[in-house]
Amino acid sequence: MKPTPDPSSKIQTIAVLSLSTLAVLAVTAVAPALGRIQLSFPETTKLQLQMFLNFPALFMIPFSLVSGRLTLRFQKRHILLIGLVVYAISGVGSAFTESFALLLFLRAILGISLGMVTPMSFSLIADLYNGEKRTFLMGFSSAVATITAVFMSLISGWLALYNWRFALGAYGIGMLVFILVYFHLPEPPVSTNGKETSRKLPTLVYMVVLFTMFSIVIFNLISNNMAFYLKDTNLGDSAESGIAIAFYQGAQFLVAVSFNRIYRIFKNGTAIASLGISALGFMILFTAHHFWLIALAVFIIGMGIGTLVPYTALTVSNQVSSEVSGWALSLNTSAMFAGQFISPFIFSISSRIFGVTSIRYHFLTAAVMCAVVAIVILIARNLYRKKYIPVASE
Repeated sequence: MKPTPDPSSKIQTIAVLSLSTLAVLAVTAVAPALGRIQLSFPETTKLQLQMFLNFPALFMIPFSLVSGRLTLRFQKRHILLIGLVVYAISGVGSAFTESFALLLFLRAILGISLGMVTPMSFSLIADLYNGEKRTFLMGFSSAVATITAVFMSLISGWLALYNWRFALGAYGIGMLVFILVYFHLPEPPVSTNGKETSRKLPTLVYMVVLFTMFSIVIFNLISNNMAFYLKDTNLGDSAESGIAIAFYQGAQFLVAVSFNRIYRIFKNGTAIASLGISALGFMILFTAHHFWLIALAVFIIGMGIGTLVPYTALTVSNQVSSEVSGWALSLNTSAMFAGQFISPFIFSISSRIFGVTSIRYHFLTAAVMCAVVAIVILIARNLYRKKYIPVASE
């Protein structure tokens, strides 16, 4: 007997939120074990190990789009269950291979499965919940992903001390999620709720997707450059870098948990407020000459991105019907992965254009970009206030 939609069901909510844990494991289950993996494959280069870490992301982008299109023809539940089986087999299976080439192949398959599953995390929240509960779960979904990243980094690092293959066993969580989905997550009902019934997405959705990509390009500066920044400024080493990243992720977790309250205060001004506070954080980072000032800056920046991730997903989901929510949110998810991938290239090009190599000036550039985009959004809202579409029912 298939489960039926019940927004008040706690086990259904747990099943939906469990999907948020899967994407973060693509990196966090492996990153702490890279040193041990290199010992097992001594012929591999640093570049090959970096490819191994980021290989799933290359396949997540196109297959997120494929998954979104498939939801227009097939049941989301079926796509999700197939993706979860592939996720568990490719993830856990990689722990048993003796070939690095096969390891890369299985990482690619893992990326394909994540492309099928990841967009569903926000899409099912949009389909099964409304109003305040939808807003709350959008934020809480991001919080679950963040706290999973923190704990799995610690657990994976500990397991890798015994054997790096044990760390890859974390992908077995895919079968636990499969069980939760199979027994407790229903196929969402198709209901337009008076919204656009056409499969053509509103222009605002595409604008939000571009904004999502911009946001990830900017905020990926922290994870990509913090270790190098501390080293170049003689303000810390790997230990301090870990502390700074913990401050960054901790802020994301706190604001994600509180997202419904934050959204209730700022409503359609949430993006402007988030960009404003992020610009402040990047300016502090640009001028900082003490480690704890850097920690404060990344905490402030973490508050910005921690708010924008659920906000953009909520904005997209509230502009479309359930029939096309999977497609719309898969675009938004792909934009996140694309932003993560192109971020280093964007700032590398910027450095060449302006002849600046200091990481400090990357942070200054980020602050200016956040401020400019916030001003553009504010002006656009004022110019087209009468045509503005609210992102949630007031």
